[in-house]
Amino acid sequence: MILKEEIGRRIKKVREEQHLTLKNVEAKAGISATHISEIERGKTSPTIGALIRIADALGKDPAYFIEKEELSDTSFIALEDRKTMELQRSAGAKEMLTNSIPSGKINARLISLVPGETGEISLHTHGGDEAALVLSGQITFKVAGEMHELSEGDSIYYIADQKHGYRNASATDEAKMIWFASERGVS
Repeated sequence: MILKEEIGRRIKKVREEQHLTLKNVEAKAGISATHISEIERGKTSPTIGALIRIADALGKDPAYFIEKEELSDTSFIALEDRKTMELQRSAGAKEMLTNSIPSGKINARLISLVPGETGEISLHTHGGDEAALVLSGQITFKVAGEMHELSEGDSIYYIADQKHGYRNASATDEAKMIWFASERGVS
């Protein structure tokens, strides 16, 4: 849980980066400069309503001030810094192409699927949207009971609350895709 002192520190940091006075924020947020000062110094916690109004006045999403870790507004991952992890529902690996950003809604991964996977496609559902672009090989997607055979250059987009899953369609060749999901999506 984030402490009120940290919320206040972040508010003050953003305000000062924008060269705004407490009075400037008071005028934009409709909250007294005295109350904003108390929040910035960690003397009081903002109500949800006050946090939303202060965030709007500072041009930030309220989540920026309460995220567990202070996140950058930009995600950059150098090629050599990518971490490879095993996929949970298909045979292969994933590399994160993006990190979280404040109020971020999209994440991207490079998915590599090993050849020779047989049997049923493991299906699941969750909130959010997903999309994929096949870079190489052939990938079979199953979405809401419908099969889609994708080859290099093909793409797919779907709402993830439908039963869905994918696998490499080849018995001999690796397949790769860039996969995108909204914040609640999982591979």
